[in-house]
Amino acid sequence: MEDLVIGIDIGGTKIAAGLLDRQGNLVARALSHSHAGCPPEQVIEAVVQTVSSLLSSARVSRERIVGVGVGCAGHINCDCGIVLTNSNLPDWNYHPLRETLGKRLGLPVLVDNDANCAAWGEFRYGAGRGSRHMCYITFSTGCGMGIIIDGKLYRGATGTAGEIGHTVVNPDGPLCSCGKRGCLMSYACGIALDQMARDCLECGEDTLLRTLCGDNPEKVQAEKIAEAALQGDPIANRLLATAGRYFGIGLSTVVQVLNPDTIVIGGGLAHIGPLLLEPCVQALNENIHPVLVNTVRIVFSELWNDAGVIGAGALIWEMP
Repeated sequence: MEDLVIGIDIGGTKIAAGLLDRQGNLVARALSHSHAGCPPEQVIEAVVQTVSSLLSSARVSRERIVGVGVGCAGHINCDCGIVLTNSNLPDWNYHPLRETLGKRLGLPVLVDNDANCAAWGEFRYGAGRGSRHMCYITFSTGCGMGIIIDGKLYRGATGTAGEIGHTVVNPDGPLCSCGKRGCLMSYACGIALDQMARDCLECGEDTLLRTLCGDNPEKVQAEKIAEAALQGDPIANRLLATAGRYFGIGLSTVVQVLNPDTIVIGGGLAHIGPLLLEPCVQALNENIHPVLVNTVRIVFSELWNDAGVIGAGALIWEMP
């Protein structure tokens, strides 16, 4: 029987796992929500239980598993298998996830940044097929990037290449969670959009968001902003245009520095579509050298929520 790999995507509120064959097909899936807000030991236990559930439901023996690829948010040193930081879960700094999880599972484990995993999934099996120099950018709660150079995943000297969310696009901008001001994530992600909308409500601006979200600014979400914008609300349209513009400025740096042939955009906010993407592409073209205009193909993800799981598993096939 054909060997299989397991791909795991550890998010802030869910653990997604899948059994993957060499053709990139997910032959079984499992999902868990039991680890949110928990320390590493409990998250690892939830991963172990998810893997057990996956193998049991698929009736696949552990002997058929070549290895387990794990993607999670934050700064990851893939070579050492260490989580340097994790913005979604507490107490992960410098945690040796590859070692601890490998001992629990009794299988080879690879650990990488979630955007890197999604990038590899799209490159091998999704919207990036056929490219040589590709960037995958997730536009969701946060903002991250995975980089493919000449057909190989580029991680950088310490494994943290691609942290586009914390590149500064306005040094006088709002404070970011990392401590700097004006990071791309201060403008172009779900967290930023929510904050900008709350600021508008608290300032008393006349907007449909007040009807959609009530008087509690904490209920503002990017989906509500998109809903208001589609109904013609000028404030909501302004917020999406702002996020899209800064996202385009961020992409202009990617195009100038890396010169990719393809940029794949994934993540939940990508589903908002033209209201975000039109100002994004306009800002991109306005902020790159004219010789680079129209040199990059910008496409949406094909794998969407499965990109991280598929990419994490597929990276096992690349292990020496």
